[in-house]
Amino acid sequence: KQWYQRRVRVRTMEGILHEDVTVNDASTGSKLVATIMPDWYFIKHKVFDEGITNKLYGYYNMPLPDGETEEIQEIILLRLYGNNTDYIIDRKKELENHIRLHKAGYASKVYCTVNNGYFYGFVNGGTLTVDTVRDPTIAPLIAKAIAGMHAKIPIGDDATPVFHETLVSWLRQVPAYFEEKLSLLTSVFENKAALEHELHQLQEKIASHSELKVGFCHNDLLLGNIIYNKDEKAISFIDYEYGNTNYFAFEIGNHFDEYAGVDNVDFSLYPDRTYQLWWLRFYLEEYHARMGLPAVTDQDVALLLDQVNFFSLCGHIWWGIWSIVQSIHSDIDFDFADYARLKLQEYLKQKKRFFDLL
Repeated sequence: KQWYQRRVRVRTMEGILHEDVTVNDASTGSKLVATIMPDWYFIKHKVFDEGITNKLYGYYNMPLPDGETEEIQEIILLRLYGNNTDYIIDRKKELENHIRLHKAGYASKVYCTVNNGYFYGFVNGGTLTVDTVRDPTIAPLIAKAIAGMHAKIPIGDDATPVFHETLVSWLRQVPAYFEEKLSLLTSVFENKAALEHELHQLQEKIASHSELKVGFCHNDLLLGNIIYNKDEKAISFIDYEYGNTNYFAFEIGNHFDEYAGVDNVDFSLYPDRTYQLWWLRFYLEEYHARMGLPAVTDQDVALLLDQVNFFSLCGHIWWGIWSIVQSIHSDIDFDFADYARLKLQEYLKQKKRFFDLL
């Protein structure tokens, strides 16, 4: 109680409680959970290690010994920002996204913020694998959930897609020449200028296509950010730190890129044309229904197919440059430099197939 009384508590955006404390360990988080959930008497925690940007703890109330409560009723998550991740992530924007998406039914409740993270509700279900993401009962649910998000979430104040400006800002943090731990990148791109040239080519191509649909995008639909609730046959998304206005085709192309996985990357798992046509029809039918658009035609699907495959290139260069910045700043135990090499290498390989589709 004395520890709690020393904390400075204020209400921030949308009336959410802010505790003026920096959390460095699970025990400090437990003390805060006790103030958020005063009815919890025996708080335990679990460490989640799946993220490659942030650290995550889960807190729950143990069942009562008298048998009145037989199972864990609720879990609260504490998301702690990785060191130096503010170089690549707008944390204020992330929180705004989470709150906005909660109101729209796409994210869990935010309970409280701290100086280096925030507490929010747990989403029931399990993350996907390279097998379950293409399961014929799950994949259509993913397509429809993405379409629903694209149709339902308003853009906000800025309708300009963030693809180009984000990469420009990240590239400012990249050294002119790849040396030391970044030296392995020279097998793909000689230097930063070569990367800037690629980005310029992509942006020139994109700028000539005003028909591209734009709106709110998650921008990071990797397998670990998609939750499948088997009992409810429902899909949810988590981790909105990159959410912003972008091209819908980028969202889908990047999602298809993520079929390769992260820990043991296998780019041969990128979905083929037949699968994509099947998946994209589910997406378009849901999007058209929500937007009151005419029935989906084969031409609609074929057009989106080409856009998506072009933007899959953009996904590779996006996360390739992101990984370079992470390799400079992050203390997370992950080989970001090698992941950058893999993504940029795949970009060059697939550029021959996909660049001229747009």
